[in-house]
Amino acid sequence: MPYKEFTGLIEQSGNDQRQHRLIRLPNNLVALCVQDTKAKEAAASLSVNVGSSANPAELQGLAHFLEHMLFLGTEKYPEEGEYEAYLAKHSGRSNAYTSFTETNYYFSVFNGVLENTLDRFAQFFISPLLNADCIDRELRAVDSEYKGNLQADCRRIHQLSAMTSNPLHPYSGFSVGNIETLKGAAEKLGLDLREELMKFYQKYYSADIMRLVVVGNHSLDVLSEWVTSKFSSIASKGNTKPTFESHPVSKAELGKLIHLKTVREMYLLRLQFSLPELKSIYRESPFTYIDALLNHRGPGSISSALRKSGWATSINAGSSGMYYDGFGTYEIVVDATPEGLVNYEAIVGTIFGYLKMLAESGPQEWLYQELSLINKAKFDFKDKEDVEDYATRLSSWGHNHYVPPQHILSHHSLLRVYDADLISKCLRYLNPSNYRLFIGAQEHKAVECKLEEKHYGVLHNIADLPSHLTSNVKCSHSVSKQLHLPGRNAFLPDNLSATNPDTLANLPAVEPVLLRKNDKIEVWFKQDDQFFTPHGRIGLTISSESVDNTALNRLLTSLLCMLVSTELQEQMYSALIANSKFDIVQGIGSINVGVSGFSSGLPRLLKTVLQKLKTFAVDAQRFSIYLAKIERMVQSRRLDSPLRSLFEQRSMINRVPAFDQDMLEEALKDITLDRLQAHIQLVLGKAYVKMLVSGNYKQSVALDTSNQVLDILQYQPAPRHLVNAHRSLDIEPGHFVQNVPISDQKCLNSAVVSTFYCGSVSDMRDAVTLQLLKNLAHSAFFSQLRTSEQLGYRVGANFGVTKNGKGMLEFALEGESNPEYVTLRINQFIRDYRKKLLELTIEEFESSVQSLISLKQEKLLSIDDEFKQLWTRINSGNYMFNKLDMEIEHLKQLGKDDLLAFWDKYINKDTAQRYTRLDMQMWSAKIWQPTSEEFEMYPSAVLSLYGCLRSSGHTALRIAEVQSFVLSTVASNSIDSVLDDLDELYSSKKATSAANADTARITFETSSKITTALQMAISSAQDAFNFAKLSKTNFASIGMKQSPEGVWLINDYTQFKSTQSLHGLPVPVRGLVPLITEPTSADISEQSKAAGNGN
Repeated sequence: MPYKEFTGLIEQSGNDQRQHRLIRLPNNLVALCVQDTKAKEAAASLSVNVGSSANPAELQGLAHFLEHMLFLGTEKYPEEGEYEAYLAKHSGRSNAYTSFTETNYYFSVFNGVLENTLDRFAQFFISPLLNADCIDRELRAVDSEYKGNLQADCRRIHQLSAMTSNPLHPYSGFSVGNIETLKGAAEKLGLDLREELMKFYQKYYSADIMRLVVVGNHSLDVLSEWVTSKFSSIASKGNTKPTFESHPVSKAELGKLIHLKTVREMYLLRLQFSLPELKSIYRESPFTYIDALLNHRGPGSISSALRKSGWATSINAGSSGMYYDGFGTYEIVVDATPEGLVNYEAIVGTIFGYLKMLAESGPQEWLYQELSLINKAKFDFKDKEDVEDYATRLSSWGHNHYVPPQHILSHHSLLRVYDADLISKCLRYLNPSNYRLFIGAQEHKAVECKLEEKHYGVLHNIADLPSHLTSNVKCSHSVSKQLHLPGRNAFLPDNLSATNPDTLANLPAVEPVLLRKNDKIEVWFKQDDQFFTPHGRIGLTISSESVDNTALNRLLTSLLCMLVSTELQEQMYSALIANSKFDIVQGIGSINVGVSGFSSGLPRLLKTVLQKLKTFAVDAQRFSIYLAKIERMVQSRRLDSPLRSLFEQRSMINRVPAFDQDMLEEALKDITLDRLQAHIQLVLGKAYVKMLVSGNYKQSVALDTSNQVLDILQYQPAPRHLVNAHRSLDIEPGHFVQNVPISDQKCLNSAVVSTFYCGSVSDMRDAVTLQLLKNLAHSAFFSQLRTSEQLGYRVGANFGVTKNGKGMLEFALEGESNPEYVTLRINQFIRDYRKKLLELTIEEFESSVQSLISLKQEKLLSIDDEFKQLWTRINSGNYMFNKLDMEIEHLKQLGKDDLLAFWDKYINKDTAQRYTRLDMQMWSAKIWQPTSEEFEMYPSAVLSLYGCLRSSGHTALRIAEVQSFVLSTVASNSIDSVLDDLDELYSSKKATSAANADTARITFETSSKITTALQMAISSAQDAFNFAKLSKTNFASIGMKQSPEGVWLINDYTQFKSTQSLHGLPVPVRGLVPLITEPTSADISEQSKAAGNGN
């Protein structure tokens, strides 16, 4: 089938070895085929240039709902879940998103099955079924997604911004959608929702507004043939992209002051300016110039002035109009302090004072050329991206019709034309008469927020900006004299040549070289021998017992890292602009310091960072500001999503030492400036440093840099048993559950994380079997509990490892269902999945293994990637640099029977001799939760059924009556008759308090959960499993309760941890013999003593 090919030269990075071909299919679909011969993984992304902007006013969220529905079967592949299952068998993944202007669908998968996956993918846009029987279930998924973000401030603020924009513009709509705006609205209007979905699809999903990117290791001819044969059948309907003439922030919306209440404690100022369309000025990119100045953090910047005043901790500015047709917006967001919120007018004055200074100074060509030089260097030596990210980004960018074909890869990266008049024109849009101001905080002292946004319930107030903030805005003299343009950048890259390796083998070296090792430091070096770019990366872990051995020390270290980083950002911002980066972050038992970017300047940057850390003097004003920020960060964790909270709590149980929310909040009270200053000397007084120098360097540079580290830090060696003494718990066999209290009383969702502990991390065969099982189980678990049963939106199976301990297979779910019910559904999945493993064909097994092997054989993309891999091996303590090769060898030896054997050894409760399971549950405050006494008295299936009854509004029965009823129906063979009996029992209870028994009668047929819960309760009563036989410890001695099934309830996790043993510290798998032999500190001390005695 013919296609048209762009035959010109596509501008690409000199470091990009991929081949690109841009084609237009007969149906007008534009596709970019990318050949990457080194990639083991393939990817594709199709972007439709229609999103929530096309939502019908009466059916808000329809575009997003259609995105969900396209995954659920096509005429050619009608089986629901077939696409996801196929991807899972080949180590693939997929997702999609809906924005205002586009809907983007994407996947990545093993290269060997790219053609078959593309065939399935293309059918989404040719013949989706949009099955009516999937409508209600997928609506619940959309509704769950919406409800899961009700307390997320970013979503709430975005929706308030939309709601307060021009009501004649689609930006003012509700993009996510929920049951009320979709099903409820359709029913009120007498519409068939499936028909409306089909109409939307038929109207907008046209090949003419689709952009496809396919990346694989196949030839361009093959990729082009596949794309043409599979996607040419998509209907061409012309340019169906919606258009609108009005602006979302019109004159009526400008000049408004909008106060809003946030969920988390924060102090937010957001200035939103109205702009025209920006897509056509990509060559000049005037806002890249403006962004660089407004986001500058060095002397003379807005950020520096606001920090000195104690009014803000950060400022971020940028335009959002590069993707919009017909309009643009520009936002300046200030993370203010409480004092800054009080002085918000002064902050606004500082911003406009800076903008006035820029206008008076005029555009600076030298600055534009500096930015152009930096961007050109970044582009020329651009690291290779993950194939999925690359495909998704390019498909999204492909909709800008102003960009000529030759610039499709580079138009976002390069500054091409300096246009001073255009820069000045764009700056004039950022004026006091062309913005509106949002102020966000938990409480507003002088303003009552009585208005309520419809979908997220955001309380807010809308008023006119005072006249002195809309014209002739004043900036105080003391602040304005601080504001000035930045100086010329002394950190511009001056040496972009790559160092030739000392030796160049046929294959890149797998291991770094250990240059030196003594009781103070070990230095590893890996010269770049495969990327040949002028990049480098240097990392240090400064391990010290005092970093986080107590809750107070953990917080002091976190505060120290934040303060040092903030001060360095101002001092070294020019280096950051010039593509150098630094990090000072708290690790586990360590402070981690890293620098990366163009290699020539990194040793100098590292020296500055370490000197600042060693000699840091705490400023009283900044101490107060950032201590308050730490306090807000700690306290806001109580508002984390249920699933995130459970993962954190499981970490509390697995790790020693570990500090929970209460411990950290108590420790906050003891933080003082003097303690922080003393903490610096305590942490850096005795330590052990691991260091890796990687990239465009010679060994001599690595050794010189390590000497620099020792000279600056001047620390004593720490006793090795106190260095990185973090351990993981060796949980004994048994089934345990912990109910984690929920802090956010408004949260509608509950969550469950079920963790099965599987073997040892040192057993490579078990480790790869666990990974393979996760790949296979994830899709099935998602399909069953999310797609079919609709128990929640966040659903997944994953694997992990405790630190130097056990492997973990985990099943996680967040939704509105009660956790006991969800846990039982996970149990049912576990039982059923063994049968699926039995039914797995040899061909399917071998394909899954090969896909996982191919992923492990995927070439590293950059020096950064290589650094991360080596650094992980070094800091693990086992130094297993050939881990991937070993995993591949073990995978090659696996058979299907090994999967079943692993499942039966660790996951199957009926056969696992050392069955070890931990269920974490978090119950929404909106639903009934059993007490510890009820947990001890009633089986989980009864608790589940009772919870389902109460959630459905059936509250007349007591839990004891439900238990008695279940026991009385064990012999019944018909679930329908049991439902009738339960209906009668319920009606009789209602009748005692109702005048008419008939009106009290409620049928249970409408609740599938009640039916399922009842079936599980009956089944459990018939065949109960006793987990008590698995545990050797009588946990009743520490106050733990045990369920009738023998499951132990952890009521105090610290006491539970005290009964368990610890895993050992890591053991290196190799001898650590350095290239250079040096005396230890003890040797030097002895030599000094001997020399002294000799005198």
